[in-house]
Amino acid sequence: MRPTRAEIHIPNFHSNLSLVRDRVGPATKIMAIVKANAYGHGLDIIARAALESGEVYAFGVATEEEGVRLRNMTSRPILVLTSVLEDEIEVLLAHDLQFTLTDPLHIPIIAGKARALGTRGQIHLKIDTGMRRVGVKPHEALAIMRKIVASDSLDLVGVSTHFATSDELDLAFFEEQLSQFKQIVTEARLAEITIPLVHAANSGAILQAAARCSFDMVRPGIMLYGYTPSNELDVLYGSSLRPALELVSAVAFAKQIDVGEGVSYNLRWKATKKTNVLTIPVGYGDGYPRALTNRTEVIIREKRYPVVGTICMDQVMVDAGDDDIRTGEKVKLISSFREEITAWSVARTVGTIPYEILTNISHRVPRIECLV
Repeated sequence: MRPTRAEIHIPNFHSNLSLVRDRVGPATKIMAIVKANAYGHGLDIIARAALESGEVYAFGVATEEEGVRLRNMTSRPILVLTSVLEDEIEVLLAHDLQFTLTDPLHIPIIAGKARALGTRGQIHLKIDTGMRRVGVKPHEALAIMRKIVASDSLDLVGVSTHFATSDELDLAFFEEQLSQFKQIVTEARLAEITIPLVHAANSGAILQAAARCSFDMVRPGIMLYGYTPSNELDVLYGSSLRPALELVSAVAFAKQIDVGEGVSYNLRWKATKKTNVLTIPVGYGDGYPRALTNRTEVIIREKRYPVVGTICMDQVMVDAGDDDIRTGEKVKLISSFREEITAWSVARTVGTIPYEILTNISHRVPRIECLV
């Protein structure tokens, strides 16, 4: 097996899931968000770990393909979180995948196709309280719920919204969204509309305001994988989370270079003294950002060494100084220990977020389940 791999530490994932449970209490259901190959961790590995935990009621995915793949593993509820196009509807119905309804024009189409297939469409109505991405307008929500429950082939399974600023310390806009959402739910219940699952809380909301917005179900994403959704929340809550993924490789080649000799494309780094340079078989083709060129480090034998020269598609070079490091020795590029180099460390260096670093780890990097 290629030495470059992503090791997925299941105990860390379970620890993060336990933190969600602690914050939302025993009665609230948990929908594990596993879109984008479980945030780069491997859908199959994470789904198995979630099911083994006994804590996960449902899963959230972004595409029909993810839903179908996951359906082959579990009979648990699976919600497609994004808007679906008309030619995707039959696929969702055939695989018992739940719909996020964002356009009332889809109601008769889903109902008709469900009727023709002899099944029922499972609907979560998405209300746009301020994210401005997808969802029905708040003043339309009650009438749309009535249309869903009046259908002979649709079930109103849930009503949801998504918080736009729950990862910020200033929760003023979050409070506006929450208040508007609660009002809609209250109006629906006064109208005797049964809503089995009310859900809104993402990772930021779970970390900051779980007691006020957990409702019937929560939708943790990035926190399941050991990261907070923002720098601000990392300062406050990051120490309670445990990164689940470790990106590792091994030294493939070692050589000594002289003073003034350059390394890699365009010789963007030159040795200031005689030094040992290591070649590691990982690069931007694996999702290790080229923008890290001359700006990051790796860990070998619990010591940090700088990455030097332009990061290539398949290889990076490391300045080992005077240390005698041999081929085959393990190299950590992203660690599962907060005290070392994490996806947040890498993200801050290149001006992005850990979501992007983790989901960009390419499919050619094998994901390996680790039970420690």
